[in-house]
Amino acid sequence: MESTRKKIAVADPRIPERTVLVSILSRLGYEVTTPETAPEIKLELRNPPNMIIVNTAIEGGGDLAINTGSSETRVLLLDSPPEQAPDIAGFFDITEHIIRGINVSVPEVVMLVNDFMASHPTGKAIKRQPRVAGGFGTEVTCCGEASSGVIFNLSATGAFIELTSPPVRGQEIICDFNLPGREDHFHLAAKVTWSVLPEESAAMRSPPGCGVYFTDLSPEDKDFLEEFVTRKGRM
Repeated sequence: MESTRKKIAVADPRIPERTVLVSILSRLGYEVTTPETAPEIKLELRNPPNMIIVNTAIEGGGDLAINTGSSETRVLLLDSPPEQAPDIAGFFDITEHIIRGINVSVPEVVMLVNDFMASHPTGKAIKRQPRVAGGFGTEVTCCGEASSGVIFNLSATGAFIELTSPPVRGQEIICDFNLPGREDHFHLAAKVTWSVLPEESAAMRSPPGCGVYFTDLSPEDKDFLEEFVTRKGRM
């Protein structure tokens, strides 16, 4: 019987990074394949995945990716930045169906994948939530125990929180934090949707931590977060 899981192809010659990214996406429930050459990518397209992640270090990968994007198959095109690459972190629309990432970290890649999968209706343009780089301290309470973390990346509906010992997917937590321009602290219930384990951190050049989705936003909290990330977020 044909799998009903959403399919993602990860074409990246960097073995440690690819291995960890595949591990994270698999834990999220995606069916993941790993083509290593342009011909193998073309074979994948005979049964098109919902998304293909292509590193331009693969010979011919960039051109192939640009010609692959469609309403059925979304493409994330990753550059391999040169040694003296400028300090750029963000995403830039290339076409309706192609996104290009420069110097992106695994939290940004996984969050973008989740955005793609949440806005996948055929014929629709990719809609990506604005996000803002973090650095905001937060106290995370999980199973009655509190620990200190840092909001690494924030959207209007969730965040990636840097934590030494991230909770597992599905765990419910409480996040206490403050943001510039607001007197009151946020005290938000959230659910863990994915995580970067400590042993995966070095390979992905990312802090260990977890992605969370806020589950009890009041109208006032929602309005503030939407305005905050739209005004300060990377577009």
